[in-house]
Amino acid sequence: MRKAPLPHIGLLALALALAVCLTAEGSVRKRKVRTHRAPDTLVVPYVPPELNIGSRMSTSIFPVKITVIGRAVQIQSDRNQLLPIYTHNGVLYLTARLTKGTNWLGGLPRGRYFINNKPITIN
Repeated sequence: MRKAPLPHIGLLALALALAVCLTAEGSVRKRKVRTHRAPDTLVVPYVPPELNIGSRMSTSIFPVKITVIGRAVQIQSDRNQLLPIYTHNGVLYLTARLTKGTNWLGGLPRGRYFINNKPITIN
């Protein structure tokens, strides 16, 4: 019977142990389980009554002249500025960038809008 040299047995045992360790760590992935828990407390922001947030629509800083011609809106401005446009519910629809002079705003869907706190109807 022939005896195996000791260095070969040691290397074989080391390779086997290394293969088992790498397979155990690399191939087995723990799955992240999401748990849906109800929050312990409900956080409600405190708004002081004197602020009246949401009760006023913002307007342009500088005066503008608004004219509705068909489905287009002509806006004349003395300065470059931003003009917020709100829906009939008071929700901000878009903010138009105005340049000095005459500006045309088209593409608004039919309905009622508030521009500079004035009701505008697009037919």
